[in-house]
Amino acid sequence: MILERISIVNYRNIEEATLDFSPGVNCFVGANGMGKTNLLDAVYYLSFCKSASNPQDGANIRHGAGFFLLQGNYRSEQGTEAHVSCAVKEGSPKRVKWDDKPYRRLAEHVGKIPLVMISPSDSALVGGASEERRRFMDVVISQHDAAYLDSLVRYGRSLQQRNALLRREEEPDWNLMSVLEEMMAQDAALIYRRRAAFTEVFRPLFREIYAGLCNGAAETVDIEYVSHGARGDLLPQLRDGRAKERIVGYTLHGVHKDELQLLFNGFPVKREGSQGQMKTYFIAMKLAQYLYLKERGERRTPLLLMDDIFDKLDAGRVGRIIDYVSGSAFGQLFITDTNRSHLDLILGASACDYRLFNVKDGKVS
Repeated sequence: MILERISIVNYRNIEEATLDFSPGVNCFVGANGMGKTNLLDAVYYLSFCKSASNPQDGANIRHGAGFFLLQGNYRSEQGTEAHVSCAVKEGSPKRVKWDDKPYRRLAEHVGKIPLVMISPSDSALVGGASEERRRFMDVVISQHDAAYLDSLVRYGRSLQQRNALLRREEEPDWNLMSVLEEMMAQDAALIYRRRAAFTEVFRPLFREIYAGLCNGAAETVDIEYVSHGARGDLLPQLRDGRAKERIVGYTLHGVHKDELQLLFNGFPVKREGSQGQMKTYFIAMKLAQYLYLKERGERRTPLLLMDDIFDKLDAGRVGRIIDYVSGSAFGQLFITDTNRSHLDLILGASACDYRLFNVKDGKVS
């Protein structure tokens, strides 16, 4: 997909902006706090119906305004055009439309405009809790697998209700507990299969990209998927765990406990890797996510957003990342940086069309 034009009204510190983009590389330069990341977040919002950094829609409305409006004009590889609009007004439900037709469920929109965003917050992938790595799998798989997203939503609801029953002071309704457990087991089976299949394809992509970015350095990386699903059907695990879970007040078994073990030279990367190596690690994961999505679903080429990612990387790794994303495997690219020299390197390495935007105090030129 190509984002040809975006119109922004009252989104964060951007009062109003209408930008026409290059189908190749689009660079945003400016000091910190000027609004570069907010521009990328507006592009992200049009794909996922939510902000990359703030899940509270009202918090993304510009101070003093009562609403925000985002509109994007897209063109597919086949030349088909589409118009997407997202409107949020204080005190009213969010409205998202595709070609002026509102969605019945926002989940129907996820995956129509595949997108990968790389930002400093992705350091949580390697340094954060297991929840971050589960979220990574969920975001990737949900963009091409609607059944997975449906199962994930149902499983989350059932889990929440089961935990509420476990925390009750009086004896739970065991009939209701059994129904919830059966639903959880059914959805967990699908989630486990899809995550296992994803990891099988994703691992070699990731290892190849990391090796390229570190230019043959003596660094070996791997990813292992660890899940309760490997023990078999979840239903007996839930029933056998009831007594202990009544004591602790939450569910101890299930795919909500899954983990991706990120290994560096055979050990956890967050223990063994330097800052530069850990950053290279999550950048390689996100670039592998891009290539994975490119070959899935209806094979729409994703948008790639890179937000201020070159800090703490040596010049060699910066150059290899630039060479990699400037290659033919990648489509439309959006990059922010405070350092104009990085952007000049990117533009110099790219043979495709580009546009450079300056951002200051929420205004774009």
